[in-house]
Amino acid sequence: MLYLNPSITQTQNLKLNTMLMQSMHMLQMSSTELLDYLEEQSIHNPLMEVAFHPGLPQSRKKTLSSIPSMEVDSYEDPLFKVVSKQDESLEMMLLSQLRLSSMPQKYMDIAEFVAGSLNDDGYLTIGLEEMSACLGRSVEDIEGALSCVQALEPAGVGARSLQECLLIQINRDPDALEQAARITSAYLQEVAAGKHRTIADQLGISLDQVKKTIQYIKTLNPRPGLVYSTFTASPIEPDAVIYKNGDQYTVVINEACYPQVHMNDYYRQLKKETTCKQTKTFIGQYAPSIQWLIRSLEQRKATISRVVLAVMEEQRLFLEKGPMYVKPLIMKAISEQLNLDISTVSRTVKNKYVQTPRGVYPLKYFFSSKLELSGQEPASAQSIKAQIMQLVKEEDKQNPLSDQQITDRLVQQGLQISRRTVMKYREALHILSSRLRSS
Repeated sequence: MLYLNPSITQTQNLKLNTMLMQSMHMLQMSSTELLDYLEEQSIHNPLMEVAFHPGLPQSRKKTLSSIPSMEVDSYEDPLFKVVSKQDESLEMMLLSQLRLSSMPQKYMDIAEFVAGSLNDDGYLTIGLEEMSACLGRSVEDIEGALSCVQALEPAGVGARSLQECLLIQINRDPDALEQAARITSAYLQEVAAGKHRTIADQLGISLDQVKKTIQYIKTLNPRPGLVYSTFTASPIEPDAVIYKNGDQYTVVINEACYPQVHMNDYYRQLKKETTCKQTKTFIGQYAPSIQWLIRSLEQRKATISRVVLAVMEEQRLFLEKGPMYVKPLIMKAISEQLNLDISTVSRTVKNKYVQTPRGVYPLKYFFSSKLELSGQEPASAQSIKAQIMQLVKEEDKQNPLSDQQITDRLVQQGLQISRRTVMKYREALHILSSRLRSS
């Protein structure tokens, strides 16, 4: 009898943890992934039926002016207290390595957050300063934890740029060619432009050495996380649609993303009427997972609803005037406003899209760091990118603007920005350099 109680408790905890993991996994899925997941679950559960239904019922409409909404604010989501996890396949693989590593314990929570913040390619797209603000930790601690993640497999994971990704792999490769790190550090643009002779002359090495080194660099993996990613290209299904009604905006949760999950009518009736112990056992084996799935779907809808409403309230100027008016916003602000764990906000934002009067945007688009403006309100990184895009769009195609010229024009508008930051934003927008745009 002494062995029974620990065994029972362990089984209950394991079952609860599995269900919570399922809910967290569902929260971070894209709408298309969610539909595929539910269909897969129905195949493995003989009692479960999934009724797919397009349409946007009026009952899901909520207006921005309704914040706080009693229906939403009174909702108790058990996921709010769950520790951060994000992309299950890549993240879990990294977490398993972290727990076996000898990294300082003070970095563990930060490293777990980093592991859950990587995109499908394995890159870290959140700035260190933003992470510092989100977690309330010093940038030095963030850098220390990031180094620990970058030491994991696959080599290159946790990088913040292609250059850093390649350098991590080169520095860990005992067979790396001698000039690989130097060429990657200083000449990636020349490599892309095929300027091998320029590289050879500036490094004082032979053209053959340059070509061999570039050939080696091309063997490195520019997207180390992709092999672990569950992402598949699918049509974008917005999780919420925003309409303008007069001076008011209405947010509609897209019910097409949420099929009806229920128990088969035959088994529902059988559950009420049967006296057969084996039948009851069979139904009891599958029925709880259906109820948990239904509950998880409602949790997902309520959480997405809260986050989208809060974000759109913050980004009213974007709705009115467009991308140049996206205001600085970090996840911590939404987390504190809604009293959610920041990991929940991070999961909710991932893979979600919002259809606005300005087009369809990923929800994460509305989160960006701030840049100071002389005597004005700070500008967001997204609004600066929009301004850069507009400047390039309007430039003289025969004499395109250089990064310095773009910087000068932005500075004239009161923005405190460096040429290096302009170059980083231009590259993030996949805009070629002025030299390549003119050719």
